Amino acid sequence: MLVIGFHAVSDLIEKTGFAAGDKLIIARQAHDGRMQKILAKAERASVQVIRKDYGALNSIAGTKNHQGIVLEREGETDLKTFTKQDFVEAVGGIYLALDGVQDPQNLGAICRTALGLGVHGIFLPQKDSAPAGPTAIKASAGALLEIPLCFTGSIASLMQYIDDKRPEIPRVALDKTGELFAERDAADLNGTNGPVLLVVGSEHGISRLALERATHRRRLRISERLESYNVSVATALALYEITRAAKIE
Repeated sequence: MLVIGFHAVSDLIEKTGFAAGDKLIIARQAHDGRMQKILAKAERASVQVIRKDYGALNSIAGTKNHQGIVLEREGETDLKTFTKQDFVEAVGGIYLALDGVQDPQNLGAICRTALGLGVHGIFLPQKDSAPAGPTAIKASAGALLEIPLCFTGSIASLMQYIDDKRPEIPRVALDKTGELFAERDAADLNGTNGPVLLVVGSEHGISRLALERATHRRRLRISERLESYNVSVATALALYEITRAAKIE
């Protein structure tokens, strides 16, 4: 596994420390104070440090946007997970389902916002979804390693599962055909003693079946001068609205 970028590497080290077999790959030109702190931790942990020029580091990271640091860790990414059953048994909490979000930069940005707004978990479809890999981890500044994920067959099948197991759970689809978020949503989203699910789609929107299985459809305020928001921005705005309406911590 590769962890790319200063914030992602720093956050991982802060949370887990260095692991056996870790390799820290640093740009030869990187000598600033924050990099020296990471190097000092690596030295204390007897971690192998490899210096590379930026060209070689670009090849290793697969991107130029690595901020001069990459951590190579043996094995797969250590992601936190939860199950659909965990969700339907939950007492409170906001959860997020991403339907067809394929850009790892967007996935990372969404995870970072979701963690900040107290989202309890994120559902990702096993197909047609951005991989929860190094690019998304970097874009999330390490948040993707902190927020629990559930990989499910499809968001439509997830919605059906919820309807079968616990139909009173609010499933809010972010869609341009919906009503604006409003104060009265507080009455709709409270009182079930269960979780609330926000469903967000790609630029093409939420799949038809998933949309049909939502209990609520909501849209965001937007100027006539703008056609739509980027999915990560739209998700952040919708999460704020739901957090406020549902009064969920």
